[in-house]
Amino acid sequence: MPENQISFKTRVKNALIQYAGVYYSQFVCKDYLLISDAFHKQAYYILSAEKDNFLHLTGVTTSLSPSSFFDKCLNGSLEEDDFDLTSHGQDEKASKGSIRRKIKSLPYIGGLISASSYVEEDFRKNSVFCSIASSDGSCTMGFIAVPKARPKTLLIGNELDSAKAQPLKIILMKSRSDTLFDTVIAGNDNDLVSNYELIKTHIDAALNSRILSAFPNEKNPESIKSTEEPSES
Repeated sequence: MPENQISFKTRVKNALIQYAGVYYSQFVCKDYLLISDAFHKQAYYILSAEKDNFLHLTGVTTSLSPSSFFDKCLNGSLEEDDFDLTSHGQDEKASKGSIRRKIKSLPYIGGLISASSYVEEDFRKNSVFCSIASSDGSCTMGFIAVPKARPKTLLIGNELDSAKAQPLKIILMKSRSDTLFDTVIAGNDNDLVSNYELIKTHIDAALNSRILSAFPNEKNPESIKSTEEPSES
């Protein structure tokens, strides 16, 4: 059936099914540690999304639990009877407009945490408040820190305040099943060295060794430690 003959609710269902996998692979299966000059309340934030948080990004309402709703999106079994297009406190036209903008944003969520992304702390948009928000220009995702940052809202385009937004200086990534971060998505050696004290308890041995090797000899924590240890008599 041509796209323009498919009902709006069917298009919403199809988009939720299509992009649930992107959300799962990029946010549920991975954690991120973020550092930016935009952050003043906290030195860094750790993003750790759950399946439940996907519902916040869709604008739809459902009688299913948020986790069950996401599972049906992910496995492709979501039915149109599983959700509604009207939100509490909004008329149908306003609700559909909000959902339409969120659905248009979903294709871009995979690129939100990248070296080209900008972030803002204490993000506000209308009645929505988020601890931080990230944008790559295509869409904006807001997160609430509880204490780890969870997705709370999704907006089309770049909604960051240009006076407050700053690039992501460091992005570290790990698999959700791992304890320590092992991958650098963004951050040069100078930034990693200058923020070593902040991140050293969060990184694995290989990444720790890599950063230590980038220190100037006279400032290397391991070299300083060895010179401070008393020699055996």
